Amino acid sequence: MDFGKQRTAHTQPMNSSVSSEVVVVAPAQTSASSLSFLPTLGANQLLLLTVLYLVTTQNLSLFEAIVHSLPRPFGAQEWRILASTVYALATILVLAMAGLCLPRVQKPALAIFVLISAVCSYFMESFGTVIDRAMIANAFNTDVHEASDLLSLAFFMHVLTQGVLPAWIIARLPLRFESFGVELRRRLALVGIMLCGLLIILFSQFSTLSFWGRENRSVRLYVNPTAPMYAMKEAVVDLLPKGPPPTLLSVAPDAVRVSNPTAKPLLIVLVVGETARAANFGLNGYARNTTPRLSTTPGLINYPNFESCGTATLQSVPCMFSRLGQQEFSRKKASAEENLLDIVARTGVPTIWRDNNAGCMGVCVRTGSVSFESESDPKLCADGECHDDILLKDFDAVMPKTAGSAHFLVLHQKGSHGPAYFKRYPESARHFTPDCRNASVQRCSREEVVNAYDNTIVYTDTMLADLIEQLRAHQNSVDSVMLYVSDHGESLGENGIYLHGLPRSLAPAEQTHVPMMAWFSAHAPAALKIDVSCVKALRTQPGSHDNLFDSILDLLSIRTAAYKPTQDLFASCKKQ
Repeated sequence: MDFGKQRTAHTQPMNSSVSSEVVVVAPAQTSASSLSFLPTLGANQLLLLTVLYLVTTQNLSLFEAIVHSLPRPFGAQEWRILASTVYALATILVLAMAGLCLPRVQKPALAIFVLISAVCSYFMESFGTVIDRAMIANAFNTDVHEASDLLSLAFFMHVLTQGVLPAWIIARLPLRFESFGVELRRRLALVGIMLCGLLIILFSQFSTLSFWGRENRSVRLYVNPTAPMYAMKEAVVDLLPKGPPPTLLSVAPDAVRVSNPTAKPLLIVLVVGETARAANFGLNGYARNTTPRLSTTPGLINYPNFESCGTATLQSVPCMFSRLGQQEFSRKKASAEENLLDIVARTGVPTIWRDNNAGCMGVCVRTGSVSFESESDPKLCADGECHDDILLKDFDAVMPKTAGSAHFLVLHQKGSHGPAYFKRYPESARHFTPDCRNASVQRCSREEVVNAYDNTIVYTDTMLADLIEQLRAHQNSVDSVMLYVSDHGESLGENGIYLHGLPRSLAPAEQTHVPMMAWFSAHAPAALKIDVSCVKALRTQPGSHDNLFDSILDLLSIRTAAYKPTQDLFASCKKQ
């Protein structure tokens, strides 16, 4: 993009008969421009016009969040809050960009701000999300298929009309710079005026604004583009090397597996679902029977009140396998210590991670994994992606064969990952139509979006039922337990919100209330000394991802001082 030549006005000595200390400012020179028919702008004028554009067109999600936070009907106080936040937004943007208003720098800098704003406003307005640190980290960890689903024609048209075109106009506008001293005084004056206005507003309405601000801290996450740019900076800092990696903290160093050498082999299967929300499972009372096979599966135990650790895969999957729990968990802490897979492997139990998603988010980095995402099976794969039945391919190979031994198998689904829900299920699972056949879900009716999403649940029902049938077919030679839980839920247009990934403090229940179920083969409860009728009786009690770490340790008969029976889903139902 041609940003033209922006020249600073210069000073020249006057006639030699006049004192050489007297100077005059020469006429300001303007940049060569295809829009030279327009009035020449000063640096402050271009800055203010850009701020006006960003405030009025790129912060609609912010204004929607503000309006949503205010009581109805609107009175004088509510209008004052709205007006004050608009002025505060303009002040923030002026402060963020004022230091960039320099010759040869201002136009490119303002154009970049506009382009970033356009990209962010598309996702914020289309999906009702915010671009925070976690969302940026999720973007860094997504794969090419997931990214391509989001980069639709609607995205490019939005960025073209609201980003590229305004940036081109900025680049071609005639712009004048005065001497450095003049520009500095003007910039300081502008910043001073904006700050004085903001201080007057704050002091005159301190009690109203402070109370509203304390109750609505999350509104700041919608300020575009400064909030996303700050989040980007924080996410990049997280990725930068910080010296030599710390020594991995050993968790449960005393862990040992206690087993009966004459007992049947044991297989514990944990199916990690993707983006499945509990509300759309027929097992949980959904109006549609999205789980026709699981609903009639003997011995299946459904947990209707289960919560996820986070609202995105990058947070929830490591949290599931960490001892820390949702309250203490951070990816930095978790990556510095051993997780459940490390402990299980250290006790001699083979751990097998089969993946049809974007990876194990660092959980299996020391134990290994097998990726099926790029398999070429013509029955299960198309366009570089596979349906989740691929995870059951050659399933007999993962069965333990030795008496007294155990295997721990994790199946990581693609599940219901959006927005291209229609790619997640085969034609045989297309029960609900018309279904949205477009990755730009905002172009579909809400009914079509829900139909497509519900079809993904139907397919998950099929995959889990097929898995249980395979386990049941081996139950005379191998005891087995299957656990299924989704990493997080999904918003399907409720209150204008789509997809997932909102900060947990903002996230609706649709993003945190997840399905969870358990199934035991015929002889597994006796071998594990678990009273299944007791487990069924307790299934409605609240549970969460925090329960998985200790529950799986005990199912594998791993003894350690790190085990917490209060976090074990089955501890209350153990037979003595």
